[in-house]
Amino acid sequence: MRILSKYIAVFVLILLARAGVAQDVNATAKLDTSAMLIGDHVGLTLKYTGPAKSQVAWPFLPDTILGHLTIIGRGKIDTVYTADKQSVTLSQQLNFTSYDSGFYTIPPIPFRYRLMPDTSGRMATTTMILLAVHTLKVDTTLSIKPIIGPFGVPITFREMLPWILLGLAVAALVFAGVWFYRKRRNRQPVFVIRPKPVVPAHERAMHEFEQLRVKKLWQNGKVKEYHSELTDILRRYIEERYQVPALEQTSSEITASLVQLPDCPRKMVEMLNRLLALADMVKFAKAQPVATENDQCLSDGISFVRETTGAPAVENDELRI
Repeated sequence: MRILSKYIAVFVLILLARAGVAQDVNATAKLDTSAMLIGDHVGLTLKYTGPAKSQVAWPFLPDTILGHLTIIGRGKIDTVYTADKQSVTLSQQLNFTSYDSGFYTIPPIPFRYRLMPDTSGRMATTTMILLAVHTLKVDTTLSIKPIIGPFGVPITFREMLPWILLGLAVAALVFAGVWFYRKRRNRQPVFVIRPKPVVPAHERAMHEFEQLRVKKLWQNGKVKEYHSELTDILRRYIEERYQVPALEQTSSEITASLVQLPDCPRKMVEMLNRLLALADMVKFAKAQPVATENDQCLSDGISFVRETTGAPAVENDELRI
């Protein structure tokens, strides 16, 4: 009898221990509301609470429950541990709707789990839930009215902007086409390219003389550069003024060409000849003129341009396309 009593005591303790463990596990299913309008959305929260070492087989509900409740959304399963890491809560949010009115029951939902290291299977179930689906009340004493049409919405400027830009683009194309047609019909050039204003040769030479004076080349020991630039200015001027290829000719050839021109004074040709001769000695014979000679060469170049400026500058006709 004593041995049997011991076995019975051990068996009772095991049952009590399992009952205590089972009391630590809780499975719930809760609706946001117990009544809804047909076509509305209702949330169903599934929750499992148990020891942290639980292994839970999460229940999967079909898309349609009882043929009338349709699941339209399934949230993720969230996991939350207590501060001491001894307990865990798993939860999931489901959204469903119904298109038929009536009173429906959501049956108990089973949660299968294991409490490790014990590998035996256990199950916890939720309680049954009632849900009422109502329709809109219709006053049958009133006459049937037609369906209300869509409300008119005012057009905004942003909606009109693409059409405005399109209209402006079409108007611009039409205007350009008419203008082009009239130009061609009247045999007028479509585009007229006007040349840049022609600077007279003497004005350009005077401007270059002033730039040469400001540089102060011979004052800084650059005597050869000074006379080279001075003679180049005069050569370009002569070439534009008299159409003589002065840039390609020698000093003697330039004076010989100018002597034959009736509108070039003889004294100016002689003065130019002395200026070119001194410049050639500086450039090729390394002569070193004194300061007064350098200044006199610039003054003679300016005098030559002033005295020989008589013919107007040649202007080019407009280039037409």
